[in-house]
Amino acid sequence: MYSVDTSALLDGLERYYPPATFPALWDKVDELVDAGRFFVSEEVWEEACTHDAAAKMWLESHGKEKIAIPTDSAVVGDVQRILSSYPKLVANMKGRNRADAFVIAVAKQHGAIVVTGEGSDGNENRPKIPYICQQTGIQCIRFLDIIKSEEWKF
Repeated sequence: MYSVDTSALLDGLERYYPPATFPALWDKVDELVDAGRFFVSEEVWEEACTHDAAAKMWLESHGKEKIAIPTDSAVVGDVQRILSSYPKLVANMKGRNRADAFVIAVAKQHGAIVVTGEGSDGNENRPKIPYICQQTGIQCIRFLDIIKSEEWKF
């Protein structure tokens, strides 16, 4: 299962694997969505739909009820623990990256792998999703790694 960050959606949809060029890849991703194995937090849904037209169109084509994991008390509790341990995660982000803690919390709650486009150059003073995942024992990969993990061949 994959808990997907906005940056990973943008990597897939716009930066590296646009659906018009890689339709077979997106058919496979759609199969993951249909199986409940590829999802976003409600906060990623809101962030992506607010900031990016391609992500909004793709997410809305699946329907919020199918792809977005609702924020429940368990997720909120994990988000609070993450932000308590890593308060700089959301510092000075100007509204972007507010979903990061939710991506990690949803992954933890659902036993999922975090998928992000963020680099692994984070640290305690500038924590990023991969750094926090490493510190908390949650697997974190990039969009390309889904293709490898699922052993898809095109």
